[in-house]
Amino acid sequence: MSAPETPDPLADGEDTALLYGHDPAERIVALHPVGPSRMRLYRRRSPTEVTTEDVPVHPFFFLSDIDLLRGVSRDRFQFQELAGPGFYRHLVAFPDRGSYFDALRSVQRAAETVKTRPDEVYLPGGPEQQYLMQTGRTLFKGMAFDEIVRLQLDLEVYSPSGFPQAAEPEHRIILVALSDSTGWSRLVGAPGMDEADVIRETLDLVRERDPDVIEGHNILGFDWPYLTERCRRHGIPLTLGRDGSTPRSFPSTMRFAERALEFDAVEIAGRHVIDTLHQVMAFDVVRRDLPNYTLKGAARYFGFAPEGRTYVPGDEIAHVWDTDPERLMAYALDDATETERLARHLSGSTFYLTQMVPMPYGQAARTGPAAKIESLFVRGYLHARHALPRPEVGSQMVGGYTDVFVTGVVGPVVYADVESLYPSVMLNYGVQPKGDVLGLFPTLLRRLTDLRFETKHAMRDAEPGERDELDARQSAYKIVINSFYGNMGFGFALFNDFAEADRVAATGQELLRQIMRLAREAGAQVVEVDTDGVLFVPPEGVEGEEAERAFVRALSEQMPDGIRIGFDGRFRRMLSYKKKNYALLGYDGHLKFKGSSLVSRSSERFGRAFVREGIRRLLEEDVQGLHDLYLAHRRQIEAHDWAGVESFQRVETLKTSLAAYDRAVEAGERTRAAAYEVARANTARTGRAPGIGDRVAYYIAEGNRTASGPGRVFETAAPASAWDPDAPDESTAFYLDRLDQLATRFEPFFETPAQFRLVFSEEDLFGFDAEAVRLVVRERDPSEVEDDVPF
Repeated sequence: MSAPETPDPLADGEDTALLYGHDPAERIVALHPVGPSRMRLYRRRSPTEVTTEDVPVHPFFFLSDIDLLRGVSRDRFQFQELAGPGFYRHLVAFPDRGSYFDALRSVQRAAETVKTRPDEVYLPGGPEQQYLMQTGRTLFKGMAFDEIVRLQLDLEVYSPSGFPQAAEPEHRIILVALSDSTGWSRLVGAPGMDEADVIRETLDLVRERDPDVIEGHNILGFDWPYLTERCRRHGIPLTLGRDGSTPRSFPSTMRFAERALEFDAVEIAGRHVIDTLHQVMAFDVVRRDLPNYTLKGAARYFGFAPEGRTYVPGDEIAHVWDTDPERLMAYALDDATETERLARHLSGSTFYLTQMVPMPYGQAARTGPAAKIESLFVRGYLHARHALPRPEVGSQMVGGYTDVFVTGVVGPVVYADVESLYPSVMLNYGVQPKGDVLGLFPTLLRRLTDLRFETKHAMRDAEPGERDELDARQSAYKIVINSFYGNMGFGFALFNDFAEADRVAATGQELLRQIMRLAREAGAQVVEVDTDGVLFVPPEGVEGEEAERAFVRALSEQMPDGIRIGFDGRFRRMLSYKKKNYALLGYDGHLKFKGSSLVSRSSERFGRAFVREGIRRLLEEDVQGLHDLYLAHRRQIEAHDWAGVESFQRVETLKTSLAAYDRAVEAGERTRAAAYEVARANTARTGRAPGIGDRVAYYIAEGNRTASGPGRVFETAAPASAWDPDAPDESTAFYLDRLDQLATRFEPFFETPAQFRLVFSEEDLFGFDAEAVRLVVRERDPSEVEDDVPF
């Protein structure tokens, strides 16, 4: 058999230029401004050779009315009136950044506004993004992911008491583990070595290895700010830029589903910084089954932990360094190894996205899909010298279709989804935002869809190494494809169109109702509909995977042209709870969760384990096992039988400063909270005030008796670092009540409240009889379901 032909994403064609930029220049790995009007490009010629080139750049913006520049000397800018009816009708370019910013200030004055970005001007990103837009270049063209040099960095800190605080003099860096994508690794540090020497040697090695990318797990939340502060303390310049400059940091925020993460982004001249913590969190937005986001937890989840991996609990690092430094050294190198493996597995899609979008790799990694898709459109309109639209005002009225028709344990279950539901609707129903007069929306969407299909087809016969690369490519295409619909309904997007977004969502709803109707007419029991697919129990006689696939194909054949129903999974059992919240038990025994109502990430570790295992036993209809599980957890709590404080601690992220929290409490706008009170105690102990985004770990000590009553939990909350396993002082009553609180999630699945209480209570003199307990399945007819709003 001949090798599969890999699709060439850079094949000739205008649509390809729209997607990848009109300049095919290859092997650019980084860029940064040099002076007011030049850009330095870095090209990787080989694994050991990087060349530079300084090229001109012209800062620019789009303007609604050229008269807004009447206060600017005419010799300080050039402008062009753009074609078409768009709001931003003028392209204005400047010889240097100084003239650019002077003009922006003049526009502010002329528009009689004090806003940083008046509506009359559209700013297309920072200097790097502007250069890439105006030239049509992108990074990494002509390169595979393995051709960039990626360096991993992991710090180990000596902290005799509590979590490491960079401002504490004795909380010094003792080890730095370094590795890179070539297989090289080095451990910097030894007993008795001065911290300043550890830092200097680390910086020398990073400069010597000259990576394109620096990676770390929580590097932006811990390692980088810690290294920065310790460099400042020792007066060591953090000169890691390829031009000898120091890094720039600035506040940034990323959203991961319902969670917002605040951090300081870092830009290093000629390099990119990638945080694998962000990649893991982004991965779990879709999967929702990672046990936690720690390096060790993620590595175990993906199977990346090195054989014989050394583990050292965080609160034991100082002790192990004092008594067994070789063990800590092995641990640090294993951290770097796991970081490299995680990055290699999760970074590919962002790498290939960077070949398309006009933004640096690090920016692409921390930027949401709306900004990426808009950058493609703006680049296309800029190249065509066409006016840009202004975002329309309004909001989307129609959303995805989700509903539940059966609750309880059912099975077997098949999940059939419309393949790329919204993209399919947009392509087959002529969807196009009214502001996109050039038609980039359908052109780009069609090209991306074709490329993804070709790439997935090539994956079938590819060798493992090539298959990984192709999978990363198709994932990159998928990310952009899935951004088109969201961009239309985003209030700040230039090319939004709420009516078209509503049309897509409404059409999707109708298609899902059609699938449900067809499935029911064929004898299936519809359990749940979830945005783009339907979960159902197959009809009698449809048994086994082959028959189930044939049933789904028969459904697909009855759908409109261009709409295909895919077979997206089969499961032995399903626990249906509520809309978008369910658990699936695979034939291989693997549990898959959707939604957070069943297993919340905010729960303590023991609570998550209890609910997860309880759901498994419920799915297996093992009532006796569920009762035994509850009793085992009660005994564990009563005996203080914990693996460590991590088993029952809570970890919360501070959303405001302590000062803002105090003001809100005094004003009666909020109640006192355990995390902030513990943060206050930590401040008194260390002298360091916590910042927004800091994480606080605490537990509830003796003195608080309930988790669900009118609590004053904050009064007995204690720092997790204060817990002593030899003298445990956590509140047994509180955690027993917490267990009972978690158990209430199972109540809807029992026939009566009394039966639920039998399962989740201690046995009386008559013992426990599982045969007396009945699980219940409740059903309503999908044909009776009406829209949520009747007008």
